[in-house]
Amino acid sequence: MAARFMVISFQRSGLNWLRYCTEYFTGVRTPGRPQIIAEGPVFFDRAHDVRRKPKRSDFTGLYDASGAEVYERVALLLRNPYDCFTSHYFGRTGVNFKQGLERFEAYANNINQFDALKAKKAVFYFEDFVNNEDGTLRFLRFFDIDPGGRPYNFTEMIEASHGWYRGHHGLFIERERPQLKAKERTAILRMLKHELHDNFERYLGRYLLS
Repeated sequence: MAARFMVISFQRSGLNWLRYCTEYFTGVRTPGRPQIIAEGPVFFDRAHDVRRKPKRSDFTGLYDASGAEVYERVALLLRNPYDCFTSHYFGRTGVNFKQGLERFEAYANNINQFDALKAKKAVFYFEDFVNNEDGTLRFLRFFDIDPGGRPYNFTEMIEASHGWYRGHHGLFIERERPQLKAKERTAILRMLKHELHDNFERYLGRYLLS
């Protein structure tokens, strides 16, 4: 049976942590590199860029051939765009700032596409759920996952998830991550305001990017 739920999340926005928790409490696989559950149907679909089909997800679009929305519930994960940009692009071979900025339009497009949906939807901010039990449980409950269904130790779950992530991606230590130059921050901000219009303040106002 096709997934009824969807998670939209630009790279490095905390999805792997929420995938781990979803699999832990449901025993159902989530799309991506195998974590706890390696086989079976997925609990939700996911996409980092809703304009493209992901490699490890059955997602093909937010609408079917008739134009009707595919998903009953949709979650959007958001992280400070400056942090998201540096975490994803800086350090990647062959991707300079100009190329990264062009690709980063997907971040804004995801917000606009999410905003247009009529389905039940919710936004979850990186700093509210990463290493934060209340924020993580809020995400789970949005998809009707009962965290009381099995015992858990939140600290141990964080360590297990970090161990999985290190094995697949390594760690990017904050002090080693290159910082955006002032003109680069200005270019990102200009692009986001141009693409998002009123959605800029609605979705990103908390970050005081100006």
